[in-house]
Amino acid sequence: MRRILHTVAALATGLALALGAAHPAPAKEAPPEPEPMKKLRFPKFREFKLRNGLEVVVVEHHEQPVASVWLVVRAGSTLDPEGKSSLASFTSALLNQGTKSHDSKALAEWIESKGGSFSASTNEDYTSLSVSILSDYLDTAWEYLSEIIHEPTFPEDELEKERKRVRTALEFEKSEPSSMADRHFHRIVYGSHPYAVRPTVETVDAVTRDDVRAFFERNYVPNNAVLFVVGDVSYKQVRRAARRYFGDWRRGEPDRPHYVAPPERTARNIALFHRPGAVQTNLYVGHLGLRPDDPDWPKIRVFNKVLGGGASGRLFLDLREEHGWTYGAYSRFTRLADVGFFRATANVRTEVTDSALVGMLEDIEAMVTEPVTEKELDDARSYLVGNFPTTIETPAQIAGQVVQMKMLGLDRRELETYRDRIARVSREDVLEAGRAHVFPDRLAIIAVGDATKILDKLEAIAPVSLYDIEGNPLDRAALAVRAVDFAFDTTPLRDMTAVYSVKVQDMMELGDLTVALKRADGAFQASSKIEGMLNMEESLVFSDADFSPRAYRMSMSAMGNTMSAEYTFADGRAHGTITGGKDGPKEVDVDLVRGSLMSAAIEYLIATLPLEEGKAFSFPVLQAQSGQLQNVEIRVEGSEDVTVPAGTYPTWRVRVKSGEGEQVFNVTRESPHVVVRQQVPAQRLSIELKNLTI
Repeated sequence: MRRILHTVAALATGLALALGAAHPAPAKEAPPEPEPMKKLRFPKFREFKLRNGLEVVVVEHHEQPVASVWLVVRAGSTLDPEGKSSLASFTSALLNQGTKSHDSKALAEWIESKGGSFSASTNEDYTSLSVSILSDYLDTAWEYLSEIIHEPTFPEDELEKERKRVRTALEFEKSEPSSMADRHFHRIVYGSHPYAVRPTVETVDAVTRDDVRAFFERNYVPNNAVLFVVGDVSYKQVRRAARRYFGDWRRGEPDRPHYVAPPERTARNIALFHRPGAVQTNLYVGHLGLRPDDPDWPKIRVFNKVLGGGASGRLFLDLREEHGWTYGAYSRFTRLADVGFFRATANVRTEVTDSALVGMLEDIEAMVTEPVTEKELDDARSYLVGNFPTTIETPAQIAGQVVQMKMLGLDRRELETYRDRIARVSREDVLEAGRAHVFPDRLAIIAVGDATKILDKLEAIAPVSLYDIEGNPLDRAALAVRAVDFAFDTTPLRDMTAVYSVKVQDMMELGDLTVALKRADGAFQASSKIEGMLNMEESLVFSDADFSPRAYRMSMSAMGNTMSAEYTFADGRAHGTITGGKDGPKEVDVDLVRGSLMSAAIEYLIATLPLEEGKAFSFPVLQAQSGQLQNVEIRVEGSEDVTVPAGTYPTWRVRVKSGEGEQVFNVTRESPHVVVRQQVPAQRLSIELKNLTI
């Protein structure tokens, strides 16, 4: 319906302009006819195979004196054993972190001294190891790659560094709604299929050095790999080098992925993942797509370009240009070794979530009910045909194209005839392919946003299942902020002053944070101040009986950005003004439920709680920077010794979860439980105790 209305509006505008013209508009010259498509030959490549089964592909490209040697192994995340997801990526990440002849530092200096670079990446289907270097130093690339394949040692300390890095990334991911939407989309669309699996803290911790070594020995074998050499090289040169450096590599019996059939979708439904206080909703809409050898790929590429393949796509023009609901809306089809997916995405303002979703669904529906226009077809084909040469300009780009072809088991004509096949796609082809592969009535819809504001609206569009941000089923009643009857006890609190160092990513010093607490006149006065790259002052007054807030003020500035918040409290309500926050300037007027406290009081509350491993608490908390009253969970995860500038302390590890994200506190085991270290994973921020006076 909206597509028809758009057309009517355009006709009306054109008619009004014609009637309002005092003189006939001068005739415009017809645009020149497009030139015939110029011949483009995909760079020639030659192939041979060593006796041990290693396939070798050579692409000579002599325009620049550079070369790339890529070893691609069919050892992607689909081979991760159950309970040890991330094993494949750990293996590739550790290959250049130590060999029998060089440690990680020496390996890095070796390749960098010749102006070269090494990279390793693992996706669902394969791992790619790449060395790029000036062609004069090509022997160095061969030696380097050969050494990390034949002599890796997988040092235990490097494994722990990589484990820590991945754990930090997983913590950060929880605060990234788009990352969580992607994770949940794969789980819902793929079910038990290996493409659905994503690492967790538990699976990351389960991987051992022995696992890595065994995975490497099973799967990094020549008959499971393809060697690509691209750039300023000769075929004869590559044949000699491949035999010399990889000819004695021993064959093996590699693992093969077990592709469980993904679930069949029979209806359109919505999975809503609650993110309290979110000011936007991340919408991911789609289902399974095509297999890599499907003959409809050229038609689907044109289909996708029209629907959402860029700023000229219908989704973008509709949701952004016409309505201003989002910064961008796009669609894509993935091409994987088994079966890919179709997906349309948009991050929209909370208040227009339902309108934007309806718009996306209508745009998708229109693509399978009526042919695209001639102009849309011509524009899409012209772009895809004209853009292809820019994707094979460099040796790395050429290698990337050939890698995908080989890993997906496609014929080389896939690349050689690509432009011709795109150019032949018709309007009817686009409609036919859409009807064969896109099913609007079976779409999986993933929404990550504030369920308290969008649940009712989404239920009017399709059936909704409700979850928390991590994917645990959530009862509708849990959306309400819950009052608590808790025996608050502030007697452990003491007047104190503490100084903390504040760092980002364990490197950048933001300054020293001074925190003070003082009891006076039936209340506690808490203050925090930091000066440096970040300037912040915060003050809170709360009751010495039950932590109930009485006054709050905060101001903050960093890199030219400022923010402030001020609250007063009376008759069970909070009144506040926020400037410069993520929602922009706004007034806050919130009913406080029984047991409510201010977010700045959480560390003092923790100081008084009866902490034990596994124990959990929940409180209603007013978040200062958003003005949202939310349920906040405080859970004791365990105990550990922590070393900070002030010394080494036995601590409780306490995780605090709210709609604003997660924080991890290490607090002294003795009461009052003073904060020794505080980490905010989403911001890569750490705060460590330097000095304490009580």
